[in-house]
Amino acid sequence: MEKFGEVLGWIAAVCYFVSVANYFVKWLFRAKISKLPKGNAFRGSYQTFMKLLVKYHRYFGMTAGVFALCHLCWQLVNVRLSYSGVLVAAMMAAAAVLGVLIAYGRKTSLVKAHRPLSLAILAVILFHLITKL
Repeated sequence: MEKFGEVLGWIAAVCYFVSVANYFVKWLFRAKISKLPKGNAFRGSYQTFMKLLVKYHRYFGMTAGVFALCHLCWQLVNVRLSYSGVLVAAMMAAAAVLGVLIAYGRKTSLVKAHRPLSLAILAVILFHLITKL
């Protein structure tokens, strides 16, 4: 029973990391890759990868939020309460809601809250994994 909860948590974490990679992949492109010649094979491959990541970023983010909540519910019912886990799930759900509002509600001003929240989640996930408190 406990293993199923862990699987839900790891799915949430992997989806979160893929979603956050969107920012770093774009940054690397702007900083380094865009300076390569337009005909460069690596640049072309990187751009294709980046386009896929950008296209599916929202789905990975929403999936991370959903699985985080599923993980939280499973752990509350079957294992125990983890305060850091509750905090991670709440932050991931909030980031997912902000992301949905940005993508579908066209509230681009919310990006200023969505990005730092998404990065703060990393610290709380690491704390949760280390302490399980």
